[in-house]
Amino acid sequence: MKKFLILVIIAGLASAGPRFGGRAGYYAGEDPRTGNSVGAPVFGGQFVVPLMNIIDLELSAGYTSSSSDIVMSDYLFNYIEEEGGPDLGGNIDSLLGYLEEEWGWSDPTAQELTSSYTATYHDLDVGVTLKVNIPIGATPVKPYIGGGGGAHFMLSDADLLIAYINSETGNPETINPYDHVHPGVHGVVGVAFSPPVLPISFFGEYKITKPLGDTAGDAVSMFIAGVNLGF
Repeated sequence: MKKFLILVIIAGLASAGPRFGGRAGYYAGEDPRTGNSVGAPVFGGQFVVPLMNIIDLELSAGYTSSSSDIVMSDYLFNYIEEEGGPDLGGNIDSLLGYLEEEWGWSDPTAQELTSSYTATYHDLDVGVTLKVNIPIGATPVKPYIGGGGGAHFMLSDADLLIAYINSETGNPETINPYDHVHPGVHGVVGVAFSPPVLPISFFGEYKITKPLGDTAGDAVSMFIAGVNLGF
């Protein structure tokens, strides 16, 4: 079986060489720490190895970053619950009592807790995708579907608000920032255009990926366009 697979890969590489290129598009997801929606440009690249006439193996990576305003009370409700604390039900008075009793912050004001702050979210998505080209005759346009797995390297600096709270309470507690690596699974559907003779191709695709884990957030959708060099 192993010898057969090796022969298939060699045959594919002989008929068409590897391709590489870049990609750009739109990322729609969620900051897992704040719960805020994320809509931002995404940029990246890919390396494609043909395995068979209609099957490609793609290694890809994409990066996105966005900033959003968050209300301190909304952030604290989410942070306390995520860190194993009680569900305060979105009640400001309950939050004030919790901060005084548990964190030693004796004089926060409602105005202070409802102030807005800027948080930045980052997501580096790396993945391996097996793409199956759908034959539609002698045409340079090739639709495809595929799926695979990978990882999301996520970082939210919203937890830096804890540094501010610690300065108010004199609490030396170590900040536990949201910087997690989540495995993920994904699916893609798209179309590629390869001009005759030229060593270049273009593609557009929709990719949906689901980071796995209790604190990974919702599924991420990406609308991507890109270019590859190589036959």
